[in-house]
Amino acid sequence: MSDFLKRLNEAATGRPVIWDGAVGTPLIWDGAVGTELLKRGLAGKVPELWNLERPDALYAIHLDYLNAGAEVVQTNTFGATTIKLGLAGIADQFEAVNLAAVKAARAAVKAAGRGFVAGDLGPCGQMLAPSGPVSMDEAIEVYARQTRLLAEAGVDLISIETMFDLNEAEAAVRGARAAADLPVVASMTFNKTKRGFFTMMGNSPADCAERLLAAGAVMVGANCGLAMAEMVELTAEFRKATDKPLIAQANAGNPEVVGGQTVYKETAEGFAALGPALREAGATAIGACCGSSPDFIRKLAEVL
Repeated sequence: MSDFLKRLNEAATGRPVIWDGAVGTPLIWDGAVGTELLKRGLAGKVPELWNLERPDALYAIHLDYLNAGAEVVQTNTFGATTIKLGLAGIADQFEAVNLAAVKAARAAVKAAGRGFVAGDLGPCGQMLAPSGPVSMDEAIEVYARQTRLLAEAGVDLISIETMFDLNEAEAAVRGARAAADLPVVASMTFNKTKRGFFTMMGNSPADCAERLLAAGAVMVGANCGLAMAEMVELTAEFRKATDKPLIAQANAGNPEVVGGQTVYKETAEGFAALGPALREAGATAIGACCGSSPDFIRKLAEVL
């Protein structure tokens, strides 16, 4: 069993935490990388290219999250599939951007003396059939190819996130599992409706949990799309569907457009205050998503 799986098992079944009704010590994930790149003035190009041009910035972001209390940092490879890089005209940079991303994250973990590196996989860049041109088999191979590269570079696990199409998420899990003997975590993005929580393609939390776990994921859940209070509700719905480990990464509040720019108004203190409720709802791993920063993770780790 890998060190990550041992830690995940502790988070799911370990010693009691400080409030009633929950067990284990929650596993702390990192927060937004894109937000931190923007803070450093790194905008205006495909984010993954900063892995090559400013690896020092990625190293600093990962180290900030680790020093804040995160145990898992995700590589800056969310948009680094061959398809998505090809659409940006930089498919020839596929290997370089993925390898550089892992190198920066591994260096930060070494400097911190602790932590795990998650190879990050996002939507491939085109819709799967019948809505788009990519077949299930093609998608599986796209994700297998990226996973093989990330695994060779030294990641500890694979993190599939911000998926809105369950078919694509399943393809990503299957591709990752076929390519490397690494734990795979898979997160979907949900909207809250009058009927409950559903992905953009109409999939429920129960549907997602069943199919992604059957495909080989060791932990499933949600990220992005929702503020912390809504994520608590969604996690409770996931917990009704499965007793397996769950991950939850909420945004720093709901986005608002102010002066032509998207802003997130949730404070780190307000975000972290709901950490215990999220844990009690059933979350095994807790992190943050859009609009967050290392301070969000610091406050969250203090509360948890």
